[in-house]
Amino acid sequence: MSYIDTSIIIAALDKLDPRQGLAQEVLEKEENKKISELVLAELASILSRRENVLLEISRRINVKKELIITVAILYIMRRFKLNYRRVDGHKRIFVVGNLYSPLATAIDISSKFKLKTLDLLHLAYVKTLIEQGEEVNELITIDDDFKRERDTIEQELNVKVKTLDSSFR
Repeated sequence: MSYIDTSIIIAALDKLDPRQGLAQEVLEKEENKKISELVLAELASILSRRENVLLEISRRINVKKELIITVAILYIMRRFKLNYRRVDGHKRIFVVGNLYSPLATAIDISSKFKLKTLDLLHLAYVKTLIEQGEEVNELITIDDDFKRERDTIEQELNVKVKTLDSSFR
């Protein structure tokens, strides 16, 4: 089963991205794709900054402006057969106390990976999903930071990192 990073979804949707065709092909070909609420939030954020596109979509499909981001995310999920997996629970962090599991996990694993906040949170979601019994054996992304940390991610999380380079050819 694959955890899908937001970056490959955006590449698949962006007509100006030279990787669009390959990103679409990968998302259409892969089976059992999982996304987290972090992916949903990132998609909402990106879509909210594309107001002209959203207005055009809302006119075309006759949806109220307030609902268009939710409808667009639902369309993306269905288009690429992406399955949202909810993360439950809290973990205790020394000194801080109880935190939402992905945030506590991000703090726990931060010393092992040299990643920006959102990338670190994606790994925390992967680790938390695995701990909650979900099968996740690969992370699909186009993010160069994941590529750079590939060996550490594969060693620490036992999750293969697949990028749009040689991983899919």
